[in-house]
Amino acid sequence: MKNTYFQANLVSPNRINVLLFTSVVLPNNPVFYLEKDGCHETKLKINKHVSSTSVSIYELEMSEPFEYGHAYVVVLEGFNRINVDISDATDFPEFDETFYYDGDDLGAIYSKEETKFNVWAPLASEVIVKIEEKGVFTYHRMIRTDKGVYRITLKGDHLGQRYHYLVTNSGIRSETNDPWGKGVSFNSEYSAVVDIEQIKAIKNVKPENKVERNADAIVYEACIRDFTEDKNTNIVNKGKFLALTEDGKKTVGGNPAGIDYLKYLGITHLQILPVMDFYGNDDKDISKSYNWGYNPISFFAVEGSYSTKPEDPMNRLIEFKTMVEHLHKNNIRVIMDVVYNHLYEFMYTSFEKVVPHYFYRRRSNGLQACASGCGDDYASEKLMARKAVLESLKYFTEVFDIDGYRFDLMGLMDIDTVNQGFALCKSIKDDVIFYGEGWNMGIELPFDKKACSENADKMPGIGFFNDLYRDILRGGNFRDNIHTKGFVGGNFSNNGYLDYLFKGSTSDNPIRHRFLDCNQSLNYVECHDNNTLYDKLTFSNGYESKDTLLKRVEFANKMVILSFGIGFIHMGQEIGQSKSGLDNTYNVLKVNNMNWKLVDERFDMVSRLASTIYFRKKMVSYFPGSRFDEIPQLFKVQYWNNSMIAYYVDDEEKMKPYKKIAVLLNPTLEKKTYELDDYYKLLVDVKAKGEDIMMKNGIIPPLSVQILIKKE
Repeated sequence: MKNTYFQANLVSPNRINVLLFTSVVLPNNPVFYLEKDGCHETKLKINKHVSSTSVSIYELEMSEPFEYGHAYVVVLEGFNRINVDISDATDFPEFDETFYYDGDDLGAIYSKEETKFNVWAPLASEVIVKIEEKGVFTYHRMIRTDKGVYRITLKGDHLGQRYHYLVTNSGIRSETNDPWGKGVSFNSEYSAVVDIEQIKAIKNVKPENKVERNADAIVYEACIRDFTEDKNTNIVNKGKFLALTEDGKKTVGGNPAGIDYLKYLGITHLQILPVMDFYGNDDKDISKSYNWGYNPISFFAVEGSYSTKPEDPMNRLIEFKTMVEHLHKNNIRVIMDVVYNHLYEFMYTSFEKVVPHYFYRRRSNGLQACASGCGDDYASEKLMARKAVLESLKYFTEVFDIDGYRFDLMGLMDIDTVNQGFALCKSIKDDVIFYGEGWNMGIELPFDKKACSENADKMPGIGFFNDLYRDILRGGNFRDNIHTKGFVGGNFSNNGYLDYLFKGSTSDNPIRHRFLDCNQSLNYVECHDNNTLYDKLTFSNGYESKDTLLKRVEFANKMVILSFGIGFIHMGQEIGQSKSGLDNTYNVLKVNNMNWKLVDERFDMVSRLASTIYFRKKMVSYFPGSRFDEIPQLFKVQYWNNSMIAYYVDDEEKMKPYKKIAVLLNPTLEKKTYELDDYYKLLVDVKAKGEDIMMKNGIIPPLSVQILIKKE
């Protein structure tokens, strides 16, 4: 009707509110009817009526409780019929408990004889699966079952076939991908039927090296595309999963590239930027688009732009698993960077189309919460939203043999979901590692439920990016304080924190401990976000020469590796790589690429970092019977008058057949002399063989670290 707006919303299991905006004069006693599935009509009781000029609001009571799975229409004689919007039912107190589904069969379950389609859509009055068979789409009405799960079994071999769900909620039909779908077509236009058993059949390879605790891990962060795309190597499958299955690859200068480079460094874990399906890259033509992957559109499907045949739904799964196992074969474990805190443009996600208003947090005013600043906040605390996260983690751990997870903006998630995910993955793989960005963000989730670093004591075994470590060593990290120096830039005002940071932020001096033990502290000075360390130093120490800045970078890298906790190095950090001064480069072509030409020019820096990593991994051998995470408390610290800092252990009982170990730091621009109590062996390159260099009175160059050890 012209100049009329009519809206009906279910606000409780037996109450509907109607808003009527019209210039038409309403009868004094209007009669409203509720139509169910187009045929059953009952009169609605008016409990309240509020009106003003042209606007009327009615509170209507149903004669019997609302039943999910049916289509309801409010009828007012002389006006349009209007569908009842039931989206707010997801906030009813009993909704989660009533519709929580504990089965493990959501998605498309394939076998050669049949494929079962199961989708959780408790608000829907109808769900149809649309599937492509022999180039033609056919439509099949699904059956509603317990807990709001719609099901259908289609006979025959449907492997690789594209499909959509047509879901009718509140009278509106939406066409969408499968929120639990494991396969997708080219550019994720459709979900696709895939054979997960075929992926499981790819043999799992167990790395030979042991990583029993978080603190045993040395993590290297890289993007599949950025690490392998540069022209200055002979890697064949540039920018693809298979690039990391190519052995023997070299830079133009003849140095190791790709997986051989990672092996040379000696890292234990490769953390790959998001590989779950995301928006922003074209699957086929990647030359004109770029994205890190923090625009997720699925918790289960794998990104197609890293596949050599993105048009084949199985190919990306096979190549991803092949990459993981080849890394395992070379004693490198794989950590997935996972984005469960938000999704890209919620209105267009399969979660929202299948169950409106359920999977995302809303503010008190009803608008979407967006504390992440890069998408709509995911309501991980809701039971089925939590289930999606847990099943995603289980899927990638069981099927793809993933070794750990880095949680983007983990502080936006709830503690129970992260803890349950950790326990679930530990039951599958005992050496799995969990850590994340524990920033305290947003107000929609109560503080005591947030998986933020302030609640680390409620999350034993789970690590957190230690931003205090970053800020004191690196200095200002953001645009408003980027010129502020940190310790590695020559600011020694916070030296009292160094011992605290060196030991994983576990002591109560000079501030309360942040973490239960060093396994929870991820020590870093650079990651994919913000400026590289080298670029940051050009802002805070821009008056210094390039050589001096590179020495500062190398000094910081050694501190990260020698500190107790998870050691973390960002791709290119080891060579002081630049992003041309840019900070937020998530969608900038080429600037994030690993510069393999620079690797050739600065390979001495790579070698020295590899030597430091080797020492760290060997350190536990100096303390027979002790675990790596038990060693920090054995170290004592001394702040010498000449600005040097010494960490040392002189516990002969713990160190037999050794007696003492010392780590000397010179953070200044001057060479320093020192005198020790006896002769020590200087570890110049612990990987190299040669005559021992014994030192008692020594000189330590500017911006450098020396490691000395004394035997009985």
